[in-house]
Amino acid sequence: MVAMHDPMGSALSWLIYNLATHPHAMLAIREELAPIAAAQRKSARGVVVFEPDETKDLVYQRAAMFESLRLYPIAPMERKEVLADDLLPSGHKVRAGSTILISTYSMGRLEEVWGEDCREYRPERWLSSNADGSGHTLRHVPSHEFVAFNTGPRACLGKNISVALVTSIVATVAWNFDVEVLHSNTVKPKLSVILQMKNGLMAKVKRRSEGD
Repeated sequence: MVAMHDPMGSALSWLIYNLATHPHAMLAIREELAPIAAAQRKSARGVVVFEPDETKDLVYQRAAMFESLRLYPIAPMERKEVLADDLLPSGHKVRAGSTILISTYSMGRLEEVWGEDCREYRPERWLSSNADGSGHTLRHVPSHEFVAFNTGPRACLGKNISVALVTSIVATVAWNFDVEVLHSNTVKPKLSVILQMKNGLMAKVKRRSEGD
């Protein structure tokens, strides 16, 4: 079991990095937040803070988060133990007591599942257009394809809490600040129990001007 502190930091770092390097996604999130921000009062420091109950229905922001987790899953490897002899759908036989290693990092980049642009950050792949043309809904992706939160009876117990907290924090950052990743900072994944950034995330952060 992986505790929440490091996974939250990893998920936030990768999501903010992806939004900072894909301005169209950052803009889409801000447009989604605008109606909520208009009804908000700024804090004493002039910052608009978004609560989890205000961001839980924001479709594009969830798509942006899931797309980030697809490319950069919190746990890049999963380990399973076979309880009884079985035959996998692929035709492979597995014996009781065997260990199966699953690369969630690689599964999020399978071309046959995610398409030819599987290595690109594109939140729109998670969206389905409403039949009446009123907007978008979040597309359902089976957990055996999107395994960032594990699957089956061992699925992450803290998924809903993690999603709520990350979307709330990222909404507050996206609305109040501009984030520019420094060109001198080469961002690479560091494979470990938690998928961290090898060189960290070096960025310039500044307060957004009113109306930006």
